Order: sequence, then structure tokens, then C-alpha cells
Amino acid sequence: MKDGNKNLQLILIEDELGKIKRYQFSKKRLKFLIKFTFIFFFVLMVYSIFLTYLSFSYYKRTEKEISSLRNELAQYKEENKQLKTELSSLKEEKENALSELAKRIEIIDSLMKKVGVKISSEEGGKGGLAIPIDELLKRKDIDISSIIPSLDYIIHNLRTIPLGYPTVGKLTSDFGLRRNPITKRIEFHLGVDLAGTWGTPVRATADGVVVKTGWCGPMGKCLIIKHSKDFSTYYGHLAKFFVKKGDFVEKGQIIGMMGNSGRSTGPHLHYTVRFRDKVVNPLTYMEVFNDRGKEE
Repeated sequence: MKDGNKNLQLILIEDELGKIKRYQFSKKRLKFLIKFTFIFFFVLMVYSIFLTYLSFSYYKRTEKEISSLRNELAQYKEENKQLKTELSSLKEEKENALSELAKRIEIIDSLMKKVGVKISSEEGGKGGLAIPIDELLKRKDIDISSIIPSLDYIIHNLRTIPLGYPTVGKLTSDFGLRRNPITKRIEFHLGVDLAGTWGTPVRATADGVVVKTGWCGPMGKCLIIKHSKDFSTYYGHLAKFFVKKGDFVEKGQIIGMMGNSGRSTGPHLHYTVRFRDKVVNPLTYMEVFNDRGKEE
């Protein structure tokens, strides 16, 4: 209802008690309430939309971050897989290098044994830092592969440098000045004499090519081997040849038999070493390992 003062009246009648309650509202207050209610719901709606936007943005950002984390995890897994592959490859490479190292050590040992050279195991004043071969694989501070070329170089040199004794026998004449056993005159002996039993095997002291087999005057039946551009060896007073000119011989291979051919007082081997076309003392190479070439 409207009264004369332009107010709105709200009349409530309570049935049980019959009381009448009146509430009056001015238009200004009503308008204020309507505006307030509108503004409140508008703000509430805007706030709800804002919260929804924030939630959606957070969800999208979280989803993006989760996707990024998944990608990073997949990348880490791939990198981990690659690292494992590389580590496995490095381990395999190191194992192969160790295997190659062991092979070369066996080759060196075999080459030395062929000419009667043995690595001494006698007790004495020895020492220094050393690592067992089977421990090398566990060491990260040692590059095994870098050792291989050096060993290959040593193997090559061991094969082409005349080391050790060419036969079993007693050293009866050194290199240098001596009195000739037949003429009794002073002369310069261009090698060493090793006396032994007729037919004792004579071995090549290094790999090489036989460049001569035949008669060499006072040296009787002789054999010459060219080992490299630097080294040659001569074997004189032989009884028999087991190789011929042009044959390739290996270190330790039997090339002939000790005899008494030529100018000789008994079965022995005359042995000469030439280095760069100069005759040198064979004992320098024969006794490098202090072994007199005893047969095993």
C-alpha cells in the first residue's frame, strides 16, 4: 500500500492472534535495496566468473606444467638410456682393450720364449707401483687403449731386433780382438762363437727374410737374414740348412744345424749382428735379458 507520504506499507496479519503488523519503506530505501541487491549479485557474479577464470587458468597452467614435466621425464629417461648405452659401450671398449693388452703381453712373452729369453722372477731389491692385469678394468685413471700402440711398437721391435741366443752352447770366443785358434795370429773377431754338439738347432733371433744360404769361405756353410732396414744376422759353420733364400722366417724358428764346416776346430756357431751395415757386438743383444738361451 502507499500512504500520503509516498511510503510503501507492508501489512502482515497473523491469523491466530489477529494482530496486524505494518512495515513502512520509503522509495529511496527501496531503490537503495534494489540497487544494492543488483550490485551485490553483479559483484558476486563477476567474482564467480573471475574465480572460474582463475581456476581454469590454474588448471591449464598446471596441465601445461604436468605436460612439461612429463616431457622432461621422458627426456631424462632417454638420456639415462643413452648414458647406460654409452657406459656399456665404454665398458665393452675397455674390456676389449684389456683383452688386446693381454694378447699383446702373451705375444711378447711368447716371442721371448722362442729365443730362450725368460722374465726373471728371482727375489731381490725390486719394487715400484704396479697394478695386476685383472685390476686394470676397474681403474678409471688409466687409459688402457693408449697402451696398445706402445705394445704394438714393442712387439714389432721384438720381432725385428735380434735378441737372445741363436743356439745352445758355450761362448768360446768373444767379439773383438783375439788370437786366431788356427793361425795363432791376432785378429779382430767379427762376432761370437758358441760351441756345442754337432746338429744342435740354430734359431733365427728375429723375424726376417733369408737373403743368402751357401758357402761363405772361412765361415763354411752360412746363412744371412735381413730383419729390417737396420738389422741383419749371420750364422756360420752350419752343418745343414732348413730354409732357403727368399724364405720368411720367424723369431725362434729353427733355420739350421750347428756344424763344423769351413775353418773350424770343432762344432760351433759363428754369429754376427750388423746394425745399419756396421758390425756390432752381438752380446749387446744376446744378453739383454741375462739369459744364455737354455732349452726348456
